[in-house]
Amino acid sequence: MGNSAQCCYRREEAHTADGSEQPFRATRCESWHSIPDATEEQWSFFERLQEVSEADQEDGGVSSQAEETPGEDKATPLLPVQPAQKRRSSGGSDHFSRFDRSHTWTRLRANSRPLALVPEEVLNPPCAVAASPLTRTENQAFLHLVDGFRQKVRQEWEKKLECKEKLDERVQQNLRDGFHELEEWTTDEICLRMLRAVVGDEKQASAMLVKAIECRVRDRELYSTLTCEVCHDVRVIGRDRDHRPVVYMCARNQTKTLKDCESQLALAFEAAVRLSEGNGRVLFIADMHGFSTKLNCDPYAYKELGGTFGTVFADRFSYILIVDFSFLAQSLWAMARPLISERTQKKINFVNNRKARELCEEKLTTHTFNRVVSAFDINRAKGITAEEREEHARRTSICDV
Repeated sequence: MGNSAQCCYRREEAHTADGSEQPFRATRCESWHSIPDATEEQWSFFERLQEVSEADQEDGGVSSQAEETPGEDKATPLLPVQPAQKRRSSGGSDHFSRFDRSHTWTRLRANSRPLALVPEEVLNPPCAVAASPLTRTENQAFLHLVDGFRQKVRQEWEKKLECKEKLDERVQQNLRDGFHELEEWTTDEICLRMLRAVVGDEKQASAMLVKAIECRVRDRELYSTLTCEVCHDVRVIGRDRDHRPVVYMCARNQTKTLKDCESQLALAFEAAVRLSEGNGRVLFIADMHGFSTKLNCDPYAYKELGGTFGTVFADRFSYILIVDFSFLAQSLWAMARPLISERTQKKINFVNNRKARELCEEKLTTHTFNRVVSAFDINRAKGITAEEREEHARRTSICDV
């Protein structure tokens, strides 16, 4: 496994010898959730392809591909799969021949879908995931505050820019290349989100947004490249029944300290927000099985993480499910709780594994529920290697982060 992970596409322009521009092609970095030798469009169908292959081998027949119908989600196999005895090369090897491999991946690419359009995502049309009535009501309540609130935030930043030497060193360095974050992060939508997070308290909302903008400037490279070191198991695993992205995290697969995991945690939620629709909220499942107190005892890391999630991702959580919260983990909750707003604390639910499965079945789509339950199982099973858990993580993520 490499030292970096990438979310979504990194597109590079290809040029011909005469300098003309060719269509974009997608490349990927070494990633926790990357399938070796597979392109971005292919990996999300890897599991389904394997099931089709196994079914055809059992039947001893060849599956045929139905004609494509625009806008129709097909339940037919993705490509024809030859019987096992016909897949062997002339030398008697059990591996695909060069022609077979080329033909297989060509057909798979032709039937692949864009990033994050996994089967369950077509169950709900976009019009069904607009902002909830409660959110619309809250927005109406705070709409008259937006212009004054935005002006106040910009004035605060004018004061900060007059004393740049007091800012973080990385912030100072990045500000030399411009300050587009100020415009991007004072839109009506973001101003309303901050006001909703603190129920209209302008002073507190202003401090939050000023801090959020500072975080975005400080971590500009992180959010623009969407690349970081991988040291935790945190992934966008699917969607709930309201079409919101679901982020799953398992403490057992954490390999470095919480401070080292900050970037990856932030990127996972950044990816989820970018995949979201409507009000941009996310459902979070934190599986605390295998939680390491040693890796998570730094109070400064909790403060830093709370500063990011309490500002950049303020009012982004629709529901938080914390599973198998151990006695040792509870001792650290005292450090994290003051950093979480009262509004967010009301969305947190502490449950055991059995109850978590019931709640997940109620709240998640069928495909996502099956992925989450399989993650619960493999992360608790004895005799399963870290490599096997890693492979499972790759195959149950809908976003490459």
